[in-house]
Amino acid sequence: MKRREEGSIEERVQGRKYLIRWSVKDESGKSRRMNQIVNGDYVEAQAELARKLRPAEGEAIKPERTFASYCDNEWVQYTSNHWKWTTQITAGAYVKRYIRPFFDTMILSKITPSDVVGFHRTLDAKGLSSKTRRNIHAILSTMFTHATETLELIGKSPIKKELAPKVERREKPSLTPEQAWQLWDELAGAGTIRYRAFFGILLFTGIRTSEALGLKWADVDFANQQITIRQAISRGKATTPKTEASLRPRPISPELHIALLHHRAMAIYSQPTDYVFASSSGRPANPDQLRAVLQKVLRQNLEVHLGKREDGLHLLRHTSGSMVYRATCNVKEAQTWLGHSSSRITMDVYAHLMKQSQHDTATVAFARPAVPAVAPGQQN
Repeated sequence: MKRREEGSIEERVQGRKYLIRWSVKDESGKSRRMNQIVNGDYVEAQAELARKLRPAEGEAIKPERTFASYCDNEWVQYTSNHWKWTTQITAGAYVKRYIRPFFDTMILSKITPSDVVGFHRTLDAKGLSSKTRRNIHAILSTMFTHATETLELIGKSPIKKELAPKVERREKPSLTPEQAWQLWDELAGAGTIRYRAFFGILLFTGIRTSEALGLKWADVDFANQQITIRQAISRGKATTPKTEASLRPRPISPELHIALLHHRAMAIYSQPTDYVFASSSGRPANPDQLRAVLQKVLRQNLEVHLGKREDGLHLLRHTSGSMVYRATCNVKEAQTWLGHSSSRITMDVYAHLMKQSQHDTATVAFARPAVPAVAPGQQN
């Protein structure tokens, strides 16, 4: 290869880090742009650029890295070190099915924002929803952030915030307090009593389904009336909860306390190391079976008909969060209750309740003061 006598230096961190760029031509005359991060002052950056422009006689020029090479080496190590096994399965499937087929043959440093736009066009053509495409975009962003900021394999990420697909905010469905208590009463029937404590855990503590399935009797403190979240069940296996905020004790309300006592009395597996909600084999209960029971009670007994995939087990968690927010009108309180990693998530989920709360506040705050009644005989 012959190199062209041109290059540039761009300051990345004042006086300490620079990005150098230069061009090379292969034997066919095709020009390629090269770049490299230099840790040092401007003089050192100049010296390194000079070496790139005038290589020593016989110096071999390393071939440029492809996206596939990066995925097979550095990215595999990243996911192994930073992703839970459940994330490696779910997010890894997106990488394998959508990201790699599009980018694998591209030179890592040559991928541009325009390529990312083209990538999203292909995803849209496949019929993927904007929410799914946004999730894939987040993974791709992490991949390039790691290559750029951590490993410094490339000088600049092609991922721009503006390129992320827009997702229309949808209100999460929830039961009204009246419906929630009707459901609770219906679950006391002979055909559903053995499921009552499980649904009560979701409704009266707001924990996630996976966290409820991971509960063991040792996690239930009847004396202090609280449960402690220590693990979750995903795909039938024990794992850590979704966020660090999930690792928290949750109070047991009086109604739930009684239901758990009854549940333990009926349970085949009631030792401290046994799962609270166990199947006949002692393994965690099947969430699909529990979902079917809940949907039957909602649709047939209460005549509550929600949209597709809106009356699953997560409905009870949203109902719990809604009830807490209605009682407190405090976003931080609802965030803590649900174990959200940030209040932003809580605000997005319960935006409709906050609007109603603001409306109620305005009604009370700006109501006209009542005119004092004039007692008889005091009129002038």
